[in-house]
Amino acid sequence: MKKTKFLLAFLVFILNLAFGFSQQFKTKRVEKILIQNRSLYLKGGFRASFSGASRTSIKVDLPPNTVEWYYSFSTSKGKSGTKNLKLGLQLAALLTDASTLTSTIASGIKVPTGEANVDIYLCDNANIKGFMEKYDNYGGSYSFYPEGTVQSTKEAVVQIDDITSGTWYLGIKNPSTSTGLNINIEVVAIVEERTIIEKTENQQKAELYGNLAMSHYNNREYEKCIEYCDKAILEYKLGYVLVNKGLALLMIGKESEATELFIDAITVIKKEPNSDQTIEWAIKCLDNVILFNWNLESARNIRKLYQSQR
Repeated sequence: MKKTKFLLAFLVFILNLAFGFSQQFKTKRVEKILIQNRSLYLKGGFRASFSGASRTSIKVDLPPNTVEWYYSFSTSKGKSGTKNLKLGLQLAALLTDASTLTSTIASGIKVPTGEANVDIYLCDNANIKGFMEKYDNYGGSYSFYPEGTVQSTKEAVVQIDDITSGTWYLGIKNPSTSTGLNINIEVVAIVEERTIIEKTENQQKAELYGNLAMSHYNNREYEKCIEYCDKAILEYKLGYVLVNKGLALLMIGKESEATELFIDAITVIKKEPNSDQTIEWAIKCLDNVILFNWNLESARNIRKLYQSQR
C-alpha cells in the first residue's frame, strides 16, 4: 500500500514536470533607474528653524522581481556643486550576464568625492513621518533599517538586498546645525527578467517524442519508452530524455548500459537552462526505482553521482 501511494505521488510529480521540461527560460539581470540623478539642498538644522529644510525624503517604489537595489550619492558644501553619479550606466556596464555575483558590484562603482557629511535613513511608510517631523528632537523616536542607512558620510554606494519589494523612503538629513549642503543622489534597482528560449523544430520534435517516452515509462512499457527516447535523441539531445532512457534500461536489467547513459546525460544537462530542476527530477526518479528494486546497486550508485551534481 505504501509503495502504491508513493507511485501515485511520483506520477503526479512527473506530469507536473512535463510542462516544465517543454518550457526553457533564460534569466537576465538588468538595471532599472528608479530615481534619476537628483540634486537637493538642505540647510543646517539651526538655520532651517527659521526657513527652509534640513531634512527631506525620497520615495522608492521597488519594481516586481527586484533582486537588489542601490543608491549612490555625493555631497558639496553650500548650494552649488552638481555632480554626475552615472549609477545606472555603471551598473549596466557591470551586469554582463545573469551569473554576475552582484555582491561584488558596489566595489566597482565610482562616486565623486564628497565634501559634507550627510545622514540617510531607510524607513518604511510608518516611520518616515517621524523622521520628517523630527520626533528625535523632541524626545520621540522613529525606526529605520540598518541595511540601507548611512550616517556622517560624504559619498557612498549603498547596496540593499534584504528588502526587495514594496515602497520605501530614503530620509535625508543634514547633521550640521549651521552649514548647508547639496546632495546628488540616484537610485537604481537590479531586476531579474525571464524570457522563453525559442526552440528549433528539431528540439520541439524531440520534446514530443520525449513526452511520449515518459508516458510509456509511467505505464511500465519500458521497451516502448526506449524506442521513443531513441527517436527523440535522433532529433535533439535533451537531458531528461537521456535520463528517462537510462531509467527504462535499469528497469529491464541493462545496468551497465544505463550507467553509461546516465553519465552522458550529466554533460548534456549541465548545458541546459533548467539543469538544477532536471537533476532533482532524476534523483526522485532514481528514488522510485530503488523503492521497487532495492537490490539494484547500480541505481543507488547513480543516485549518489547525481546528488554530487547539486
